[in-house]
Amino acid sequence: MDIISLLRTLLISRGGAFCFASSKGTDASFFWWPCQCPHVLPVAAEMAARPRGVDLLDLAPRSCRISILITRDGHQHLLAEDSGRSLQLAASGVSILEPVRLTSSVLWSPEELKQRLNGLECLNGLWSTGRLPPRFFPAEPRRSRLRRVLRALDGSIAGAPHHEIGFALFGRARVEQDWAEPR
Repeated sequence: MDIISLLRTLLISRGGAFCFASSKGTDASFFWWPCQCPHVLPVAAEMAARPRGVDLLDLAPRSCRISILITRDGHQHLLAEDSGRSLQLAASGVSILEPVRLTSSVLWSPEELKQRLNGLECLNGLWSTGRLPPRFFPAEPRRSRLRRVLRALDGSIAGAPHHEIGFALFGRARVEQDWAEPR
């Protein structure tokens, strides 16, 4: 099972997320706290009495990256990552390191319904194709603006002067032109 990164300890928990670095250093995964993120799909793992194959969680044939976090208190989290897309499961019950059958509640609050249904469809897509289908991950319409905001925040945290942040975001010519115009 070389596609699985088994992480046995929870290093940091704050702000609704588990944060940890994998053993590869630059290859970190990010797990959300299930109680605070409706995108995390809660499932129950159980041993299959009569395995039929189709409905078993088997991690081996997946072509995306699979990370598993088992916290000290025994909570199991599975994170599937594929080309910048991710799906997280919070599993209770038997160990998900072996092929198991997953079940989930079918009744959710109206606030969670859309995310849970999307999670179930995405999980079925992952298991039928081995990949996370792009159709379940629409592009954020504000992505360009948010990327600039994050770059500006990174520069500010690093202590860069405002004009240097402006140069990095908009180019020297535009910043100098804006500063040259009378206010």
